[in-house]
Amino acid sequence: MCGPDPSQASIRRVVKPAEPAQGDNNGTLKRPCGAVLPGGEWTAVTTSSEILNRALREHFHLSRFRRGQVEAMQHVLDGQHTLLVMPTGSGKSLCYQLPATLDGAGMVLVVSPLIALMQDQVRALARLGIPAAALHSLQTGAEQARILEGVAGGLYRLVYVAPERLRSAAFAQALGAGQVRLLAVDEAHCISQWGHDFRPSYLEIHKAWEALGRPTILASTATATPLVQEDILRQLHVPDAVRVVTGFNRPNLFFEVAQAPDEDAKLDCLLEALPEEGGGTAIIYVGTKRAAEELAELIGATTGLAAAYYHGGLEAEERRRVQARFVQSRVQVLVATNAFGLGVDKANVRAVIHWDIPGTPEAYYQEAGRAGRDGRPARCLLIYSPADRALQEWFINNDAPDAQGLERLHDALLRSRQGEGGRRAVDEAALRRRTSLTEVKLRVGISLLQRAGILEDQGRDGGELLFSLDEAAPFDSAAIMADVERFRAHKRGLLEEMVRYAETRACRRRAILDYFGDPDTSVVEPCCDNCRASRRRGSEGAVSAESA
Repeated sequence: MCGPDPSQASIRRVVKPAEPAQGDNNGTLKRPCGAVLPGGEWTAVTTSSEILNRALREHFHLSRFRRGQVEAMQHVLDGQHTLLVMPTGSGKSLCYQLPATLDGAGMVLVVSPLIALMQDQVRALARLGIPAAALHSLQTGAEQARILEGVAGGLYRLVYVAPERLRSAAFAQALGAGQVRLLAVDEAHCISQWGHDFRPSYLEIHKAWEALGRPTILASTATATPLVQEDILRQLHVPDAVRVVTGFNRPNLFFEVAQAPDEDAKLDCLLEALPEEGGGTAIIYVGTKRAAEELAELIGATTGLAAAYYHGGLEAEERRRVQARFVQSRVQVLVATNAFGLGVDKANVRAVIHWDIPGTPEAYYQEAGRAGRDGRPARCLLIYSPADRALQEWFINNDAPDAQGLERLHDALLRSRQGEGGRRAVDEAALRRRTSLTEVKLRVGISLLQRAGILEDQGRDGGELLFSLDEAAPFDSAAIMADVERFRAHKRGLLEEMVRYAETRACRRRAILDYFGDPDTSVVEPCCDNCRASRRRGSEGAVSAESA
């Protein structure tokens, strides 16, 4: 262990007395993908702005595109692999959803990291009358069989899956040859080991792409530095793909950092920053589940505002309930870990407040970017105490099993029962007990074995992990741990970037744009707390000079 676990620290405080939204269409299309939907045909000749605008109006009930959307879709419809980098809430999903409505589109296969994200998008598409389905591990066998039958019969325009599903023989058979016209890789930064949310299962996407006959790829993300962009395309095996990068500047967001020397000062800053009742909604991001629960209780008791908490430890149904109440503005303040946010469609969040410093600039900007999606002014506040970095340092140093834990995991997996085709299954709870690994370390350990070519993760079935093992593959725990240390060094560097952002006296917007390699020099007013303070000092100096 690297010292006491800061994630178990409690909050010590005595409580004292946009854009146009998508329209709604309850009609449901039940035509196969070969049927003609009004709006145009997927060919280079017909991918004019007029055709795209007609599809936008008729299927999505929107009046205009946002910056970069038409350009990205025209590249895709012309058969060019495309990397799309757009800020959070700028409409990346439309760039693969709209092409699916055009005649001759075939099927759009969407690879997405979160089940909740898939479900939300499928429900939204159903309201618009666009046939779509999500195939995931929470469904019963009968539900999956029904969807696979629909996939094989061409009933869906879009099909959402996790990357692990791409290895399924049954799914590959249902897809058939040539049915997938576009492979959309959502949250594409997950494929890069230099990204802030690396997921080894994404590394398998290129194999599925080959098996599908190399359809056009659209990879999209909101947060990718030039280094991560290069790595995304390298891992997808399309290094020469077109890049559509609309920029990272969100002019309506005001960035500020409140310096707080201790926890009481942090709480004072937080309570002062909360919106008044009826004054808009706010998201407060915290680093631990315990902090989410305690802060939500404190805010409710202290301010009377409707507050709730959200974290990955809640049951799926409870998470859905809390999210729905927040989206409907029945909850005004949501205190959440980073488990909350992806795919949440709420345009009128007026403030995003970070109680704990995030581990990377990418994570910070993605979370802060959930404010002000309606284009109106919104506030992005980081409450910073230098001592807070200890939590992120603890996460970095304790995110993976040590060499002995990795060996115990490898041995336990080798002893697991083996079924047909070499597939293995093991109860996750029993595996944690047998290896003495936490849930996080177990997940990371499995990822490390997958990256080493020893294990192939095949998803989950209830409480069981499904996988296959290459028993002949060499197991070198020292080499794997050396790779872990290299990655930890990279993460420490990203944390230093966040600390520099928190402590800088220069423009915070410029610091963010420079980090992402965005040369945008447009003047934004209001911009950030440092620019505001600089202007005040200039004004005071001018007044003093006149008085003299």
